[in-house]
Amino acid sequence: MGGLGFALSDQQYLSDLNPASWTELRLSRVETSFLYNGDKLQTSSTSVYHSDVFFNGVMFGFPIEKDLGISLVFGIVPISNVQYDTKEQIVDSLIDNHTNEYQGTGGISKFTLGSSYKLPFGLNLGLSYDYYFGRIENTSSIFFVDNSTYGNASFKRQINYSGMGFTVGLISNDFAKYLGIKNLKNLKVGLVYSSGASMNSDSLEIYSTSVGSVDGPSQDYKTELPYKLGIGVSFNWTDDYAFILDYLYQPFSKFRENGMTNRYLRDYSKYSLGLEYHNADARSNSFWDYIALRGGVSYEQTQYFINGTGLNQFSVYTGFSMPISYDNTLNVGFQYGVRGTTDNNLLKDNFFRVNFSASFGDIWFMRVER
Repeated sequence: MGGLGFALSDQQYLSDLNPASWTELRLSRVETSFLYNGDKLQTSSTSVYHSDVFFNGVMFGFPIEKDLGISLVFGIVPISNVQYDTKEQIVDSLIDNHTNEYQGTGGISKFTLGSSYKLPFGLNLGLSYDYYFGRIENTSSIFFVDNSTYGNASFKRQINYSGMGFTVGLISNDFAKYLGIKNLKNLKVGLVYSSGASMNSDSLEIYSTSVGSVDGPSQDYKTELPYKLGIGVSFNWTDDYAFILDYLYQPFSKFRENGMTNRYLRDYSKYSLGLEYHNADARSNSFWDYIALRGGVSYEQTQYFINGTGLNQFSVYTGFSMPISYDNTLNVGFQYGVRGTTDNNLLKDNFFRVNFSASFGDIWFMRVER
């Protein structure tokens, strides 16, 4: 549904976008997902295809007081991923022919622990504690031809990250009942603010040659992850069609590492539009009557600004949700997107993603009447 959904609240799903959506939780739930990512990277003269599968997180949710919308939710979700392996062949008569190789692995994840509450006038509130952690490794290597008088060498930098932040979210009550439009239902507005984090960064450098390895000086500094602000609208047209419209902003121009900004980063923004169809009146024994169909589009001004050119991204989405038993669903989502350009010696990225997720709901705890 466009990759966002700040105003969505559904008792059958756990959302890590807006903690206020947890007020609708009716059963204890467990959700997990995996992501297949395929990328076709293009330059002005060549292209390469790369694919991989990633674990996309797990969430647990427990309703504590349903009438008050109090729920307890926790889980781990990835927020960034680093994975590249690039080789460059150099023909050089001065220092012999060689190959430069650049590799990167790792990423940052977020552990979330939060709760929700129904305020007066139908306003839903959610708050979560966010703990960021992870490691990123970058390696630069040089390999000379076999008969060279020079030796191979490499430089590796390891950075361990850890830091804390918080997320607060609001979802309004149903404004549709004040408008008097016949088929308009569940018109809600959602607002989310995430504080970002001031992360402790522990950096270690390792230098390697043919005679051995030497650890360089370690360094401790702060990495400032900027805040995020999201706003969205959701509504139903009859009971069968649901629409969402969302906007996300994160000022990456304020991203700082060791007190310094990055000239290759700019402010990030995303616009998305989504649609869901399901047969709300299905009472038949047909399996197909209980499948929900979804689709959407999004446009992103990404945070990357390289060679004087900003990299933008356009994506289309589709997918479906099908029941595997009562209150348990299997969800499949597809995304195709285009990012970047081959102008100014840059890369154009055509990517295809398939997300497989499962949501399981059950009664785990029952209060014993005395």
